[in-house]
Amino acid sequence: MNMLKGKMVRLRKVKFEDLKFLRDWRNTPAIWENNTQFILLNLKQQDSWFKKINSNISKERMFTIIDDKQNPIGICGLVQFDEDNKNAKVAIIIGNTKNHSKGIGTESLNLLLEYGFKELKIHRIDAEVIEYNKKSLNFFKKLGFKQEVVMRDYIFRNGKWWNLFIFSKMSSVK
Repeated sequence: MNMLKGKMVRLRKVKFEDLKFLRDWRNTPAIWENNTQFILLNLKQQDSWFKKINSNISKERMFTIIDDKQNPIGICGLVQFDEDNKNAKVAIIIGNTKNHSKGIGTESLNLLLEYGFKELKIHRIDAEVIEYNKKSLNFFKKLGFKQEVVMRDYIFRNGKWWNLFIFSKMSSVK
């Protein structure tokens, strides 16, 4: 799949030249603190990740979110894709926090869900959200994800243990 098109955004294959943006966004404190992977990224790690997502055996389907002027504004994808059991986890970052709460994430995730459910024939898509990330908790609920699991005291941040919530959405495609 080369491009998924919405009204505000398009999802296109991640290009090598996107890696610097992606690293910088992911390392931004407002984004980094809400990510379950609590490491800062460097370009060597990004290069390795880029090779991995472009291999024939990749378990990830990643897209750069671009605006109507082809400017990268985020990234999203399906990770830990399990073809046998028809499930995956969702990952999404809108890079510049000025673009948050403008419908970009909603449209991007809806495009990704449609791709996952219709094209990849996924049955279940999960999302993991840290307890203090109220914006993401509301985001996934708004998009029809149902909370299934609370992993108690799962993540240690800022001197405190936090729960991790796992949400899921099932395909309505039969």
